[in-house]
Amino acid sequence: MSSNPPAAAQIDNDGFKLIRDVLRTAGLRGVETDASSDMKRDALIFLTSEFRDGVRTKASLLDALTRRSRSSTVGARFGRFSKEDAIDRWRDEGGR
Repeated sequence: MSSNPPAAAQIDNDGFKLIRDVLRTAGLRGVETDASSDMKRDALIFLTSEFRDGVRTKASLLDALTRRSRSSTVGARFGRFSKEDAIDRWRDEGGR
C-alpha cells in the first residue's frame, strides 16, 4: 500500500493562501501579533484540518476558528487540564 495521502487531502497554493489570510485576519499571523508561537501553530493545524474536511471559504474558516476559541475558553473555565497537566499530576501522585 502507498503511504501517500489521497489527492483530496492535498492543499494547493490557493488553499494555503486562504488559510494564511484567515490566520492574518484572526490576528494569528505576522510579526505584529500578540499570539504565542504555540497559538499560531495550533490555529494553523486546526485550519488545515478544517480545510481538508471541506471548509473552503474565508468566512467559514473564521467561524470555525472562533467556535474553537470559545470552546477552549469554556473548557479552561471549567477546569479542564491539558495532557501535560494530567501527566504531571500522575507523577506527583507516585506514577512512574
